[in-house]
This record gives sequence, structure tokens and C-alpha cells, in this order.
Amino acid sequence: MKSKLSFGLTIVALGVALTISGCSGGAAATPAGADFTVGAMDTFKYDPAALTVKAGEPVTIILDNKGVLEHNFVIDDFNLHVGPVAGGAKSEAHTFTPTTPGTYTFYCDVPGHKEAGMIGTLTVN
Repeated sequence: MKSKLSFGLTIVALGVALTISGCSGGAAATPAGADFTVGAMDTFKYDPAALTVKAGEPVTIILDNKGVLEHNFVIDDFNLHVGPVAGGAKSEAHTFTPTTPGTYTFYCDVPGHKEAGMIGTLTVN
């Protein structure tokens, strides 16, 4: 009887130890930076239209064209140009590292799209 109780307590202790080590290990493995998949709509909107990141950390953008029109994603201040992306397609990942805090505009430079309101903001803290 004593060995069954001892074995059971050992299993419980092992489970608790694995749970605790799993929790602490996961936090340390989280990479720095931000990854965004930004949707481009034929309503001349981005989803999301506002992004917030930390200065000095890499930012990765994938443009997911949810419409049928061609769209792209441009941030002049970071010399970033994603696309053009055909309707229903996604871009490859594009990574850049903003170093200066501020608010920057991104937009679609397909003729007429920016003027129709296809713009958003990137805030760097």
C-alpha cells in the first residue's frame, strides 16, 4: 500500500514540475519583434489600419489581399514596399526595424487607392 501511495505522489510531483518548467520555458522562447498580416480590401481599407510596435525591434509585414483588385503596402519612411499583390493572394514576409519613435503613414500606391482612403498608421514607441 505504501509503495502505491509513494508512486502516486511521485507522478503528481513530476506533473507539477513539468507544468512549471513548461510555463517558464515558454516565456523565454518568445522572440522579440512583431509580426502582422495586414488585410487589403477592395473597400480601400486595411485591416488593421493601425499598428503599434517598439523601436529597435524587427517588424514583419505580410499583405493579405482579401479583394479582387491589386493592392500594395508602402511606408516611405522605412523604404518599405510590399507588393503589388494580386486579388486573393498574399505577399512574402517583409521585415524592417524602425529605430525612431513616431507615427508613420502606410498606404496603397496603386493609382487612386490612397486618394480613396487606403491609408493607415504605424506607431513606433
